[in-house]
Amino acid sequence: MPTWSDGYVSDIEYLPGFYMDQTPAHLDVACLLRDIEPPVAAGEPFRYCELGCGVGESALAIAASNHRSEVWGFDFNPAHIARGRDLARDGGLRNIHLLEASFEQLAKGEVRDLPAFDYIALHGVWSWVSPASRSHIVNFIDRHLNPGGLVYVTYNALPGWTVAQPLQRLVSTFASLDHGRSDRRVSTAIEMVRRVCDVGAPALQVADVERLEKERDQGNLAYLSHEYLNEHWAPCYHSDVAGDLAAAKLEFVGSANLLENFPDLSLTPQQRALIDDAPLAVRETLRDYFMARTFRRDVFVRGARIIPGRRRAQRLRRQKLMLVIPAAAVTRNIKIPLGEAALSERAYEPAFRALAEGPRSIGELLDLPEAAGSTASPREMIGMLVGSRQAMTVTNENTDAAIAVARAYNTLHLAACADSGRGMTALAAPAVGSAVTVTIYEMLAYEALSSGTPDDPKALTEATWKLLQDRGDRLRHEGETVESEDEARKILHDNMQVIIDIALPLWRRLGAI
Repeated sequence: MPTWSDGYVSDIEYLPGFYMDQTPAHLDVACLLRDIEPPVAAGEPFRYCELGCGVGESALAIAASNHRSEVWGFDFNPAHIARGRDLARDGGLRNIHLLEASFEQLAKGEVRDLPAFDYIALHGVWSWVSPASRSHIVNFIDRHLNPGGLVYVTYNALPGWTVAQPLQRLVSTFASLDHGRSDRRVSTAIEMVRRVCDVGAPALQVADVERLEKERDQGNLAYLSHEYLNEHWAPCYHSDVAGDLAAAKLEFVGSANLLENFPDLSLTPQQRALIDDAPLAVRETLRDYFMARTFRRDVFVRGARIIPGRRRAQRLRRQKLMLVIPAAAVTRNIKIPLGEAALSERAYEPAFRALAEGPRSIGELLDLPEAAGSTASPREMIGMLVGSRQAMTVTNENTDAAIAVARAYNTLHLAACADSGRGMTALAAPAVGSAVTVTIYEMLAYEALSSGTPDDPKALTEATWKLLQDRGDRLRHEGETVESEDEARKILHDNMQVIIDIALPLWRRLGAI
């Protein structure tokens, strides 16, 4: 392994991916749920920084969907930065800066002329790097986060990871005995772990071993390598993370998993009563003993500005929401930390019908005649609709300039995804300042539409079939390769009709095309 890696896996690239929870639009909602002012006023440009950005997919999507804002991404792996820069250049993004730099270089100010940021995000970094690197991160935040700015940090959480710690140690130990590439080493290590498990090892959970084997069999060796083989891998208690970040004057806001900010959806009445009686400094850690979270998505603020009580409800009532899934897919039955819950029929059925017609403010939704008598509050409605991933906040206007930037980036990004064989990714969506997930058929349709193919199922079928032929790809449907051309064309035609009827109108409302 290269000596410059400081024990971090660097011989294979980290998996690309878009993570909605780290977008400014989403983090602002986490603030509003806790009655805290977001870093910048709604719709205003911001400065965003991602530390350990990998190939930059989240940073690129944020830049493409917020063209008036400025985005920076840093990673110590030159392969990551080179790949991200290629896509930024080819996609025409001028508001993003991707730089190769270690946390130590950033903390020491070796990267000069950096601005102060409104948001700093770290996904999949904190519990995978050395204590020294975590100290450098805190120093960088202290120097470069604006007053009132937010930090998003994810990490493997204790005590939830306690049971699986022996498994990680065994995988890492077996892998260290091999000197090949990390993906081969982790695969061999999992084979050895299975042998240990089969002869009886009470310290290993069979379900956890099976999960690793499933990931390996699905080809997710890059994920397994980066998750399990880093030398400084160390799950953390929330109180320890909060203590480290306090050196940069940060205080905990809440969870970017929005539904976790509602105690009645996360804890039993007895658990809530016990936490309420506990000292403030240990309450969040105590919640982890009850919720068994293995992964935390924490939001911290540098200087919390509490929204005055008389303005809280009005502030939320003005916030517009937009559906980001097809109207036919909306549901009142949502997953919550405690299991499942059903949203109020009186409040949410009319809200869903109204949102199916177009964006609405929360006040408009609550004031619908059909919702009369509902007890739903503005805070509940934004939390439930955004937290269940059915709606997002409207943050930007769909100007011609914003749509042009998003379309140019999306088109190049989809072509790059096709080259690497990905069957799912995310489209930059300016209206919500974020991105929305698309599947392989939608990816093909978007490429064809953006190149001028009319929104006609026959024309789209021919265009997407030609894309597949030109690339030497064959269609896969329900996990199987489609051998017959006639069958492939029929599957494409059926999917193109659905996309024209459902996905395309949604993309247009989002400003994605």
